[in-house]
Amino acid sequence: MRINSKSIRFRLIAWYVLSLGVVHFLVAMGLYQTVSARLHHELDERLNTYATCLVDLLPRDRPSRLAEIGSERAALIALGPDLYVRVVDGTQQVIFESTRSPAAVADTLRSAFAMPPNLPLSLQVAGSGTWRMLRREVSEEGKLLYVGVVGVPLREVQQTLTQFQFVLIAIVPGVLILASFGAWLVLNRALRPLREMIRTARAIQAQELDLRLRVPETDDEMQGLAETFNEMVGRLHRSFAQMRQFITDASHELRSPLAVLRGEVELGLKARLDANRCQEILGLCAVEIARLSGLVETLLFLSNADAEKAALDFKPVNLTRVMDEMAEQTRILAEAKGVEVTLVNGHGIVMPADEMRVRQLLLNLVGNAVKFTPPGGRITLSCRSVDGQAEFVVRDTGIGIEPKHLPHVFDRFYRADRSDPGAGGGYGLGLSICRWIVEAHRGTIQVESVPGKGSAFTVRLPLADEKLSQTSGTLHLGSLG
Repeated sequence: MRINSKSIRFRLIAWYVLSLGVVHFLVAMGLYQTVSARLHHELDERLNTYATCLVDLLPRDRPSRLAEIGSERAALIALGPDLYVRVVDGTQQVIFESTRSPAAVADTLRSAFAMPPNLPLSLQVAGSGTWRMLRREVSEEGKLLYVGVVGVPLREVQQTLTQFQFVLIAIVPGVLILASFGAWLVLNRALRPLREMIRTARAIQAQELDLRLRVPETDDEMQGLAETFNEMVGRLHRSFAQMRQFITDASHELRSPLAVLRGEVELGLKARLDANRCQEILGLCAVEIARLSGLVETLLFLSNADAEKAALDFKPVNLTRVMDEMAEQTRILAEAKGVEVTLVNGHGIVMPADEMRVRQLLLNLVGNAVKFTPPGGRITLSCRSVDGQAEFVVRDTGIGIEPKHLPHVFDRFYRADRSDPGAGGGYGLGLSICRWIVEAHRGTIQVESVPGKGSAFTVRLPLADEKLSQTSGTLHLGSLG
């Protein structure tokens, strides 16, 4: 298996093993130093004990007691065959010296008489390793009576430390190997969902956006990543579906006027027409071109809105005044159809908004109300302040909307099949633009409708507080989130 040094798993394992190795090395060094210090301390305690028994307890009365204690010293030394003892008096006359130590050891250790008293020191002896020495002096009234040197080899201590080193050398690499293997198993299991995500993500294409990642029930970052990725794919799926539907609907809308233009132009080219007929053809062409221009401008507006390039000029807007003016325009539009228009207007309602877009929103709503309300019907415009929001409602007594169409009335190019012959001529984009305007103002728009009885569109936009009423500025769609 090829090892990728840039993979997350390799870097995590490498860092884990390195940090664990450093920690184990420091711990091993600390243990070794502790054990070594402990063993040397115990050896020094033995030296102090030997020095006390063999030197400090020498009698102050040398002539009467030295012969008596000779056999006692020999018996004590016999307890430790590796023990070296040399005791001299103040005149450097040897009182006692162990005879069981090798001559080379005795010759080397005799030089220890120059060492400081009561301070254990290590001395290297050729052929016999390292010895631990302690010099002890016995004085009385400022007079030096005895000087003794006691020495023991460090062989046992060194053997114990060597064995301990082997144990540490065996344990630390073993622990690192086991830890590395365990880390590999844990990371392999932890990253398995990530590898599945990679495979699924590679399989997802524009035509296969219905694929989703398997969400592991681990309650960790992997589960959050999988859920977030699935949500993102879901949004992409909806976006691609809307884009395909948008292209299909736009193509369908453009095909009809282009077919009319082509037919009229071909007719004018094939036949010799009089001036009146040519004028009629040109008039029809102008109407279709105007329709195409309106559709293209609307599509461009929606495209800029989707790309967050449509800017909104937020200023304090007096909604009461705007509703009065929109009611007058609605009466002009409804007069030809004999539709009654009623305004129930609030007072002093001010909100931060783009006045041109708010007028466009209201004009689209009242335009639909006029279009789908039969003669003798009624349109009611109302405006009020509710829970810190400006609420305005456009209600009509028109043909209404079937329940199956209600969830789609704000979709682009969506047009319900209506029986009113005057319902044609639109692109199915007006309500889509209304929704964008409302959402850009951080508001909501809802529709209620009963077939045969009419519809009501309710819009709620945030009201201005005192500070917003006195300020103005330009906000882009991107900043409105």
